[in-house]
Amino acid sequence: MARRRKKRLPWLFLLLVVFPTVFGGIYYYKFASDQFVSEAHFIIQGNDVPQVDMLGALAGIPAISGGASDAMVIQDYLRSLDFVNDILEAEDGVDIRKHYSSQLIDGHARLPALATDEELLEYWQEMAEVEFDGTSGISKLRMTAFDAQTSKQLVQLALRRSELLINRLSAPLRSDSLEFAQREAEKAEKELAEIRAKTTAFREQRDILDPVQEVTAERSAELTAEMNARMSQLSQLEGIVSQLSGDLARAEAEFADVSSYMRPDALRVKAAQRKVQALRQQVNKAKAQADQQRQVVKSRAQVQPRQQPAKGGRSTAKEVAEYAELQSRQAFAEQLYQAKLATLEQAQMEYNRKQRYLTVTVKPNLPDEAIKPDRLMGVLTILLLSFLTWGVGSLSLAAVRDHIGWV
Repeated sequence: MARRRKKRLPWLFLLLVVFPTVFGGIYYYKFASDQFVSEAHFIIQGNDVPQVDMLGALAGIPAISGGASDAMVIQDYLRSLDFVNDILEAEDGVDIRKHYSSQLIDGHARLPALATDEELLEYWQEMAEVEFDGTSGISKLRMTAFDAQTSKQLVQLALRRSELLINRLSAPLRSDSLEFAQREAEKAEKELAEIRAKTTAFREQRDILDPVQEVTAERSAELTAEMNARMSQLSQLEGIVSQLSGDLARAEAEFADVSSYMRPDALRVKAAQRKVQALRQQVNKAKAQADQQRQVVKSRAQVQPRQQPAKGGRSTAKEVAEYAELQSRQAFAEQLYQAKLATLEQAQMEYNRKQRYLTVTVKPNLPDEAIKPDRLMGVLTILLLSFLTWGVGSLSLAAVRDHIGWV
């Protein structure tokens, strides 16, 4: 008759399952500190025209907008040591180290009193949660603290610091191009005022309202036709110079705009720079042609039969040439000023378009119940992991016993 096997105490089950589960339950329900979570939702808004991403549209992937990139910047900032230091220096800030290293907090959840910056950062990233929904553009912000008021205060501080960060990042990009356009418009206005003053002084000095009209009445029809033809050619050249200068001014403004937020070796910056260089060469070439034509007008006026000298002993032909030059320069300055004003208006529209706003869609709440730690889920997790460990250990021991018995 076989001898009955003596029942042994399941020490492995007790060691790997019962004891960890009991100890975990004691910790969670007796020692674990209550953690309060305050939550807020916000969205980054702007006046940007959304760009159409054909590849993303075909693949069903939403394009990354300016608000999405700003939300990513905020997410990185709020989970960094910079934010911890910023709110520590604020008047209504929170001392993160002092709050999370309080002796009232249980040892497992407490931040070490002498924690390094790396340990503080790792601990803080567990307490600060920022989620971004790329479809709706809404960011969810959650701050965990060991009392309800502190958690709400942390969320409020995070929203204020995020708004300051957005304004600080967008201000230089928005103002550089606008300031450049304003300087160019003021410069063009000053040049126009100077040439107008010279034209007025010319008229007052010779007591002539329009020298061209007075000379035209005395000259022959052939001379009038020839001079008008040359003046027409000169005006056309000046118009070309004016148009190219306007294009050059807009290209310079565009180059300054893209250079303010893109690297010098970017394709768009290089393309804008090449455009400016090409337009500058065209302007110089057109100005040279206009100067050459102007010299021709002067020389043709000097070889004509001399008229009665005007006041001051100057010939009528020279007065006409000087007045024509002043008129052409004034017309060019006026057209250039109009082009600069158009560029300034475009820069102002771009300035307003690039503005960013942080809009809070869900205000921070004052939690009235601690939702962390989830005690039941924590105990069940310990129980599950303990069972898995016990199962693996039991199978390993059984395999070892079989192997030893076989040998």
